[in-house]
Amino acid sequence: MTSRILLSMVCTACLISVPAGAQETEAPDQQPTLRFEGYPGARDFEVVPRKDKLFFYPCTQCHRFLEPNPEVRELAAPHDIKLEHGRGRIWCLSCHSLENRDNLRTLLDEPVDFDDAYLVCGGCHANRQQDWYFGVHGKRLANWQGERKLYNCTECHDAHSPAIKPRNPKPPPPVRAGLERVPGAEYEQHPVWETLEEQEDQ
Repeated sequence: MTSRILLSMVCTACLISVPAGAQETEAPDQQPTLRFEGYPGARDFEVVPRKDKLFFYPCTQCHRFLEPNPEVRELAAPHDIKLEHGRGRIWCLSCHSLENRDNLRTLLDEPVDFDDAYLVCGGCHANRQQDWYFGVHGKRLANWQGERKLYNCTECHDAHSPAIKPRNPKPPPPVRAGLERVPGAEYEQHPVWETLEEQEDQ
């Protein structure tokens, strides 16, 4: 019984870590690897670039003079970042390439451009990535018609602390011309809603 449970857990982990649409590819003299090719049925899209908004990019302007150091450690300035991501299970080189600092990396150690960060995020967050591909999660440039230009995950989520911070609510919109705000009235008690309920009952 225990072996069945263990096998079930391993299979579930494999299914979660490989999103739908991943294809097996085999390069000469290499073991076959899974490369994510997108989700079947998702419409084509373009991602709004972000590299021009990154303060330290390109990273090689400094890192070309530094010896790569894979040791897990607390970073100092200018990267004195407190990593609040992954609950201690990941660190910088889980997502950043050690050898080519101008690239990110997947869990399969494939290079990823900073403008394609969603490919890195999907390695751990496949469900959210799938929602993003189909337009359920995330934001879009302009409107919902025409070409799909999507904002990257890192447009809304800080990669080092991705949880959305609480914000104060915005004030209510102004009352349209010709209408009056009813002070202190709950919407269920408002005459408009009472009228609609009476119409539904008839």
